Amino acid sequence: MAIASSLVTEPSMQRTWDDVPPLVRSLGWWVTVVQLVGYTTSLIYVWHTTRMLPPEIATHYRGTDPAAEQGAMQFAKSFAEMLTITHTHLLSMAVIFLVTGLGTARCSWPSERWRRVLIVEPFAALLVSFSAMWLMRYVDGRFAWLLEASSGLMAGTFYVQSYLIVRDLRRTRRQRGMT
Repeated sequence: MAIASSLVTEPSMQRTWDDVPPLVRSLGWWVTVVQLVGYTTSLIYVWHTTRMLPPEIATHYRGTDPAAEQGAMQFAKSFAEMLTITHTHLLSMAVIFLVTGLGTARCSWPSERWRRVLIVEPFAALLVSFSAMWLMRYVDGRFAWLLEASSGLMAGTFYVQSYLIVRDLRRTRRQRGMT
């Protein structure tokens, strides 16, 4: 109980990447690099399947009009497929943003207020994106615009977080003469 009350009453000290052992910094570096490769690969997949255009995104989930005679026929995602996509993506992306959020929290820049925004934004964008995906599939295809906007903001935030983490880890490495 004394520890909990001291955490509340004492001003918090910023713990940065400088404060962690080299082994943990190395883990932070490699996790960030692997996540960058994985996230970028997923965006390449989205580009390949939808060209990141709202009409194509809507078609990917809603299917094509059977009467239309252009291009390959695409079938609408079933309710079970929508549940599977939502379940797997929400859980895995929450872990990705937990990891990048923890890394961003350890960065020495920007200010705590901006780091807080960068940490919270992907979680809010996840909820908006998957709500938009369901609305687009079952209500109106034009919700693809909301899905595209929230997913784009989420991706941008991920890359900013990753940049900040790599920047701090490189700075710490240079300061310690570990180039």
